[in-house]
Amino acid sequence: MLELLVAMSVTVVLLGMVTFMTGVSMDGYKGSRDKVLGGRQAKEALNTITQDFEAIVARADGSDTMWLYAGVEPNLTGDAAGNTTLAGPANKKITNAPRLIFYTGAPDRYDGDIGGANDNGGDVSAVSYRLVYRDQISGADANAVGAFPSYTLYRHLVDPDDTFTNVLGQTDLTAPAAPAVNQFTDARDFTAENVLAENIYQMTVTFLVQQANGVSRFTIGANAGQQQYHSLVIRGNGIASKADSGSAEVAEEGKLVGVEIGMTVLSERGLVMTQKGGMSRQEIINEYGTHYTDTVSVPRF
Repeated sequence: MLELLVAMSVTVVLLGMVTFMTGVSMDGYKGSRDKVLGGRQAKEALNTITQDFEAIVARADGSDTMWLYAGVEPNLTGDAAGNTTLAGPANKKITNAPRLIFYTGAPDRYDGDIGGANDNGGDVSAVSYRLVYRDQISGADANAVGAFPSYTLYRHLVDPDDTFTNVLGQTDLTAPAAPAVNQFTDARDFTAENVLAENIYQMTVTFLVQQANGVSRFTIGANAGQQQYHSLVIRGNGIASKADSGSAEVAEEGKLVGVEIGMTVLSERGLVMTQKGGMSRQEIINEYGTHYTDTVSVPRF
C-alpha cells in the first residue's frame, strides 16, 4: 500500500510538471504566433504604402491644385463635440496617426486588371490612408466603433476614371469645391474592401524636404512637446505646413525627396489588454507591441 501511495504521488507530481510545461509552451507558441501574424500584416501594410509613395504623382505647375495632403487624423483630436471614440478605448487611444491623401500610379488600379477590359488608359489614382479604432463585422455606421473593434488601417484607392472626373484639380482634397463628389468621406473610406491591416496601434509619417540648408523633417502628429506638424500639403505652387490646427499655413521652400513611415503593431493579446484595465498604454506597447519602419525615396517633381 505504501509503495502504491508513493507511486501515485510521483505520478501526480510528474503530471503536474508536464501540464505546467505544456501550458508554458502553449503560451509561448501563442505569443510567437501573434507576433508573426501581426508582423506579417504590418509588413504588408508598409510594403503597400511604400509602393504608393514610390509612385507619387504631383505637378509643379504654379497652380493651387493640391497634390498631397498629410494631416492629423480627425478622430485623434475630436470633432466639434470633442468626439474621439474612433481613437480607441479610454486611456488606450491612438496617439499618432496621420490622414494621408495623394495621387499615385498604383499597380492595383482598376482592381489590378491593368490592360484588361475595364482599363480606360488612366495611370493616376487618388489614394487615402487612415488609422482608426472600429470594426467591419457588425455593420456599424462609419462614425461608430461597432461591437468588435480593432485598430484598423484603411487604404481607399480611387480608380483613375473617378480620379480624373471627381478628384483631380481640387484645391482641398479634404473639403473639395464640389462636396457631392467628395471621394474621401468617412462613409467611403471606412468600408470592408478598404481594410489594409488590423492591430496597427499607431502610425508615424515624416516627410523629408530638401531645403537650402539641408534636409528638413516634417513629422505629422498631435503630441504636445514634440517637433511635429499638424499638416503638410503640396500644391502646384509649392509646399506649405501648419504648426497646429489653429495656425495659418506657412510656405516651405524646397522639394520633397523622401518619406519615413513607422508602424507599431499589437499582438492579439495586446489588443485584449487595451480593452481591459491594469496596464498603461506604454506598458502594452512595451510588452505586446512591435515597431516597423521603412524609408522611401520619392520621384522628383
